[in-house]
Amino acid sequence: MRINKITVYGVRLPLKQPFKIAYDTYHDIASLIVSIESASGQVGWGEAVVDQHVSGETYLGAREIITSELAPLLMGTDASDIAQFHHAANLKIRHNPSAKAALDIALHDLVARECGKPLYALLGGRSHARLELPYVISMLAPEEMARQAKEAVRRGYQSIKIKLGDTPEHDVERIARVREALDRSVALRVDANQGWSAKQALQVIRHAAPYQVDWFEQPVAMENLAAMARVTQSTDAMIMADEPIHGVKEMLEVIQLNAADMVNIKLMKSSGLRPAMAMAEVGMAADIPCQIGSMVESSIATLAGAHLALAHPNIIANDLVGPAMIGEDVAQMPGDETHIVLDDSPGLGVTIDKSRVRDLSEFVDTID
Repeated sequence: MRINKITVYGVRLPLKQPFKIAYDTYHDIASLIVSIESASGQVGWGEAVVDQHVSGETYLGAREIITSELAPLLMGTDASDIAQFHHAANLKIRHNPSAKAALDIALHDLVARECGKPLYALLGGRSHARLELPYVISMLAPEEMARQAKEAVRRGYQSIKIKLGDTPEHDVERIARVREALDRSVALRVDANQGWSAKQALQVIRHAAPYQVDWFEQPVAMENLAAMARVTQSTDAMIMADEPIHGVKEMLEVIQLNAADMVNIKLMKSSGLRPAMAMAEVGMAADIPCQIGSMVESSIATLAGAHLALAHPNIIANDLVGPAMIGEDVAQMPGDETHIVLDDSPGLGVTIDKSRVRDLSEFVDTID
């Protein structure tokens, strides 16, 4: 499985509609799609979707890191030496998790394809065949959020996630209107994306008690674990940590401080599948269930997350919403709008059309 070629495609994927959260509004997704080719001609695919608010990376910065620093580490090596890649990459350059994730995902996909096995088989097998997807709603006027939630349920969704992070009064109104539009059998989840103070978070949680919210994700600033701990320890509501969690180190800090009841693992923050598996293991040891999240990625990174979610028993939820939000994807997702269905197809489980990826690209870098 010797690696002899790596290609980086810079792709901007338009969103079907603007995506507004507490700290920004997104109109497209800047994605770095990576292919790694072995001497046998087999190709594995990976992806980096950066968010400078979360990982500190930029689109062009991650491009430079991959092409100039990380890809050369892999040339001529065995694709199955994924642990060695992470060791060498971390010695070469600190942080840059999305750039590392793109290569990690591509390596896993390549090895699985070479073995003729689905990726989940390399990660430990699967507990079930499909994942139920949530529907995510931007922070909008309460009536519009309620309308979108009702329409999503009509289309088959059974869990709704709403983006908040405004004033407590406005956010409680959003929660109320959305819940009133839904049957109680439909799950409702809240994500403030760091938008509240601890005092505001507790105010929202208290007033939202009648509306059956499954959990509240990242209520306060990512730097303030003390505030996260205060919120978590002051309420019976489930609190999920997201933005501060980049690896096992942060997982341990959250556990030690009792700063969350759940953790959202994102491949773009953790540096890929191998570190994410370690995080899920640590969570399981500490009785902290995990969700596999998303930076609104294409089908490539979304499917990597899906294989991980199926393979690890401590991943009890997912936020793999990218393909449903993207106007033009690079592959056809297996399943339907509300579910991802994985069979025994090798690797990620889809065929990536290289010419289609190239047609969507604004630049192509080749390392050989």
